[in-house]
Amino acid sequence: MVRVYLTLLAALTCLFAESFDPADVKIMGDLRYGQTSEPVECASIPSYCAFVFNGHGDDRLEVTVKAGEATAFVAIADGSLNQLASGTSRLSFRLPNRGPDAEAYYIVFRDTEHKPGRFAVTLRKTEK
Repeated sequence: MVRVYLTLLAALTCLFAESFDPADVKIMGDLRYGQTSEPVECASIPSYCAFVFNGHGDDRLEVTVKAGEATAFVAIADGSLNQLASGTSRLSFRLPNRGPDAEAYYIVFRDTEHKPGRFAVTLRKTEK
């Protein structure tokens, strides 16, 4: 019964989750677990910047986006840019288990006020 409930909850989440338009996302590069990006400049157009990373199902991760004195919006999106989780400046999340192979995910970010800025992104794998 619990498995049915969780499957239904996951399906509903996918139906109502926000998707990012690829035209609104500028890919800044890729990150690996344990890595912090060099500060990157993000303009207000396109609307979002992103780093891509590979992860396995059930990986627990923490993403931190530093934006100087500003507050950053941060989201995790799947390979189709469907939002899986979001928050401000720091986000902890467990990747969905879709099988044994690694999949591409995105760390999508911007200034919460849609202003240009410099951002440094840290991707950490946490304990299971």
